[in-house]
This record gives sequence, structure tokens and C-alpha cells, in this order.
Amino acid sequence: MQIAAVLLGLIYAAALLVSLLSLTAAIVFWKFLGKPRSHLAARATLILPLTGAAGNLERLLAALAAQTLAPQRLLIAVESEQDPAYRRALALSHSCDFPVEVVVAGLADACAQKCWNQIAALRRVDAQNEAVVLLDADIAPPPWWLSAVVTPLADGSADLVTGYRWPLVERQALGVHLIAAIDRSIAVLPRFPWARAAWGGTLALSASALRALELDKTIGRTLTDDCPINDRAASLGLRVLTRRALLVPTHLRSGLGDAWRFGRRQYQIIRIYRPKLWLLAFAAITIRLAAWVAIIESLPSSGALTAAVALLALALAGAFVQQMIARRLDCADPPSVRIVQLGLAIGKPIVDLVHWTMIVSAFRTGSVVWGHVTYKVRGPFAIQVAQRIPWG
Repeated sequence: MQIAAVLLGLIYAAALLVSLLSLTAAIVFWKFLGKPRSHLAARATLILPLTGAAGNLERLLAALAAQTLAPQRLLIAVESEQDPAYRRALALSHSCDFPVEVVVAGLADACAQKCWNQIAALRRVDAQNEAVVLLDADIAPPPWWLSAVVTPLADGSADLVTGYRWPLVERQALGVHLIAAIDRSIAVLPRFPWARAAWGGTLALSASALRALELDKTIGRTLTDDCPINDRAASLGLRVLTRRALLVPTHLRSGLGDAWRFGRRQYQIIRIYRPKLWLLAFAAITIRLAAWVAIIESLPSSGALTAAVALLALALAGAFVQQMIARRLDCADPPSVRIVQLGLAIGKPIVDLVHWTMIVSAFRTGSVVWGHVTYKVRGPFAIQVAQRIPWG
């Protein structure tokens, strides 16, 4: 009995430590979060890989047109003329007051279609650019976004600049809220240099870094763009800056199934390219989930009640700090979203369980489904398209 009590105490203590560290990271993030300095005279080409219905494209183009630093041009790269994104990109390209070019990349064979699209667009980049910015189609960049991402390149203080997404709950659905709750807690974690955690949704490269990285080789055999680029940059001694202010609002609309598959794919990519980070996430969430199981089995003992109250208090505090961060980013949740997010903090065991299933299911990385393409993965640089569902 004494051994069991000691083990139970250790599980509770470990779970509380995990939650306390997470809350501390969020508070530190909020404390030092501020609007970035800007540079209004740099030439930057934007590269946007696009596929499918591209429902956010019109809003994204409007957000890019409102930037304080106007893009020199935008290259939208699609896989084929049969991709619905091709017709949508052509239809909207003339609505912009900056040049937009639609690039047809062709079908990828030995890398992710996203990477193949980016490579095709990069071949159109000329020597007139001071920066190239890779971005994702689901972001909602604020007016200062491009200036913030290009400034450290223009003033010579960095060679690559990146950030991370801040999920916006666009549709009141359980899957959207769960992904937001999980991803927001990840967004405020410290970005230690050893983790090399770049994010492809916003990744800017100086002209000299672009030449040195030789991206056609760096991402020409990979499943993702950001991790290999960061690894190559580290090997070349390039300076990678993760800007705290670049928590870029990102639209979430998926249902529970799509949300879960998105989370699993993200963890599969981490498992392939950052196995230590995957193991760290697995250990942290497993510890806390084990504590919840122990609490449920031990109720109504005083120790279990105390641990439950402490864990829920830390979860609620974390949710409140996330709301403070959102307000500072000028993307505060509406009251209906805040209520659900605080409710999920009270229901933290459910969130942790869903999060844990994403992490565990990502242990197997031999087959990765991304959009309408299934990839066979033998290693970080051994990728093959196994199946492609035809459009229409």
C-alpha cells in the first residue's frame, strides 16, 4: 500500500509539474509579447503552394493587399490545371494591386506535392528580391505581418525568419475547438534552438540564404519544407530567428475527423524529422493522462480531489493566459468561443485524451495521407507518392 501511495504521489507530482511548466511558458510568452519593429522598403516575393477548393484565398489576397510592406509579387503554385485551386487562383489573380503569377508545378513523385509546388515557384525567383517568403493558404496575416517577417532580413540581423500559427475558431464545431485548445498550448511553448522548430506557414529567407540553401535539393526528397530547411540552415551556420510576435492567425473550420487527421499528420511529420520532440510530447501528455486515470480510479480520496483541483486550476489559468495573448495579438475570441475554450479547460482530461491519441497514432509513419495524396515514407529523405485521388 505504501509503495502504491508513493507511485500515485509521483504521478500526481509529475503531472502537476508538466502543467505548471506549460502555464509558466504561456505567462512568459505573454509578458514579452509586443508588436514588432517594421521596415517599409524591401522587395519580397511571396510563394503560396495551393491545392483544392482554396476557400480562404480571397481573404488571404485581401490581407496581403493591406500589408504595410507591399509584396513585390506573389507566386501561387498548383500541381496541375485539373486542381480546383488553379481555376480559383486564375480567377482571383487579377483582383490584386500587386503582380500575381500562377505556376503549374506538375505531379510530385519523390517528395510532398507542397514541396514540389514550392520548388516550381522558386525557379521563377530572380535576383531582384531581397527576401522570399513561404506561406500557407489558411493564414490571416495582420497588416504588419510581411514587414515583421522581412525586417530582420533587410537589416541583416537574421538569415531566416519564422513564427507559428494562432488558431482562430471560425466554425463552432468540436473538432475546431479541440485543435485550437491543443495548438494554442503548443504555440506558446519556448522555441529552443536545439529543437530547430521552423514553421512553413510563415518562413522568410534572405537572398543569400536562398542561394546557400539550394532548396530544390533541400526539399526535393522530403515530406515537409520547414524541418529540412531549418536543418540545412543549421548545418550552414545560418541565423534562424523565431519571432514571438509572428503568431499568425490561422482559420480553422474542420470537423472532428478532419481535425484529428490533421493533428496526426503533424505528429507524423514531427516523428519523422524531430523524433526527440515527438518523444517529449508523448511523455508529457502520457504523464498527465496517467494522472487523470489515477484520479478517476482514486476518487473520492482527498489526494485525488486535491490533484484534480490543482490540475484543473492550472488548465483554467492557462486558458485565461491564452485569451490574454489573443487580445494582445488583436485576434480576441468572441464570447461564445471563449466560453467553449474555458469549458475545454475544465474538461482537460478529454482534451489530453484526444491529444494523446494523435501522438500515439503518429508512431507509425510508413504511410502519410496529406490531402488527396498518400505518401509511402521509408525515411526522412525517402518519400514516394503511393496514391493520388484524381480531382473530380
